[in-house]
Amino acid sequence: MEYVGVIHNNISDDDLYGGKGSKLIQIAQLGINVPPGFILNTKSYKTFIKESKFQNKILSTLSRDYSKDEVITLSKRISDYILNSEVPKPIRIEVKSAYQQLREKIGAKVSFAVRSSANIEDSDQFSFAGQAESFLNNRNLQDIMNSLKKCWASLFSPQALLYILHMKNKGKKISLLDIEIAVIVQKMVVPKCSGVLFTANVINNNPNQMMINSTWGLGDVVTNNIINPDLIILNKINGKVINSVIGEKEQLSIVNPDGSFTKLIAMDEHLRNQYSLNAQQLKKLRLLGLQLEKALKAPQDIEWAIEKDIVYALQSRSITTLYK
Repeated sequence: MEYVGVIHNNISDDDLYGGKGSKLIQIAQLGINVPPGFILNTKSYKTFIKESKFQNKILSTLSRDYSKDEVITLSKRISDYILNSEVPKPIRIEVKSAYQQLREKIGAKVSFAVRSSANIEDSDQFSFAGQAESFLNNRNLQDIMNSLKKCWASLFSPQALLYILHMKNKGKKISLLDIEIAVIVQKMVVPKCSGVLFTANVINNNPNQMMINSTWGLGDVVTNNIINPDLIILNKINGKVINSVIGEKEQLSIVNPDGSFTKLIAMDEHLRNQYSLNAQQLKKLRLLGLQLEKALKAPQDIEWAIEKDIVYALQSRSITTLYK
């Protein structure tokens, strides 16, 4: 296929699959549990822009300089152009084919996570991770197609535009025209608990410790800083718990039982007052961290989820803030 690559059967390429997508391909090749799925590559984004009825307006908008005061207006303008453009037929055909093949493989009673993967994400020069968006619990093909355009549009969210402006002000040579985005479509993991694992302690810059933030349910409340998660510091060498704090875990993110996407509900009191990870799960996370840090040759920031006692790696990137 020209526009679609399979996560578990492809070659890592940042330019084609973006930082996040390319890293997922690498992780899957290590034999680590990665939810199955496919990646709509950056060619699809370029084709979409090229064939948009707003092509000239989009390119003109992306090519001009802008100030901090213009960010919100600029973001809305680009987003409107993208959301009101039609996805070209060849791309729709490939997405439908990949979707149907994935459903045949993993079953009909599943939903999908649709996640952005920019070509400058997790690069040596830029830490673009977290600027573009993800959309969870897509129930059908139409949901996925809608989220696909939302991912493309989120490349130009106000926070993303501010980040690019910040990088330009620091002397980095980058234009909005340089940024391209791939989109990851994966089986939705519905975890008992999830969160983020740092293979170095980013609080005190200690490379011999691991730091874990965790919560019950979906981990978007952790990555989006919606709640105060559990905090656990491990000795990287022997796995012993050095320090731990039960987080308030004020809200629980769950798949919407009445339709697509997710919803926030109040966390049950007894779950708020206990750790979301047990000793066996901590052991599995430590081993995952050690494996990824060794394979990727740098301390890692890992998004993870545990479903039916299986630990899944949802993302891994180098820790860019360490020692700074």
